[in-house]
Amino acid sequence: MWLFDCGLDSIEWRRVVVVYTVSVSPFILFAYLTYKGMMKTWITYTIISSFFIAMFGWEIWLNFGLLDGQAVDLRRSEALSCAIPSSINWITNSLGDVSIVWFGIILLSYIFKNNNSPFEKFLLPAFVILLSWFLIQNIWVEIVLYYNQVGGDARLSWAPLMPLGPWFNPSLFSIFGREVTFQGQIVWVLATPIYYFVMIYFYRKTKGR
Repeated sequence: MWLFDCGLDSIEWRRVVVVYTVSVSPFILFAYLTYKGMMKTWITYTIISSFFIAMFGWEIWLNFGLLDGQAVDLRRSEALSCAIPSSINWITNSLGDVSIVWFGIILLSYIFKNNNSPFEKFLLPAFVILLSWFLIQNIWVEIVLYYNQVGGDARLSWAPLMPLGPWFNPSLFSIFGREVTFQGQIVWVLATPIYYFVMIYFYRKTKGR
């Protein structure tokens, strides 16, 4: 297996396992729910759309450093570039974003038990829950999972959902000496209303089926 030839240290191994696990999770969950006859059409449309939103909204741009940014291979070790090649890195990250969005749907469904109103119309509490979840996970990504790839001294490309690019990227606060940056977090602030709108749109369009 090529991973064992990449020279990963223990921390890098954990990162690689997390990335690949999270990226394959949507396929596993989709297959399981489909087998059980529990896969909703509106969720299928939502998660497929979320993949393309993440891919074109920021992942391709960050991966290749398309506009005044560093390509991902310049922001991480050779071992990590071997384990997750840049040619697929944008795909695994976009699939990881799908997992995040899908968990957001599950979270809303759990909190608003037997109540579909958060998916039928915009509800501020539901929006705040989604935004909080998206930001909490993304802060963890910036300071733990992808530190030095999206945090630290990394120079991230401009992207449609990172409209101020690397030219305005102040530190918002720090955790354990690691800074949480404006550019690292703004993407999910802007993406949250988009994802929430997509959820509502497909729920209404399919009548919740």
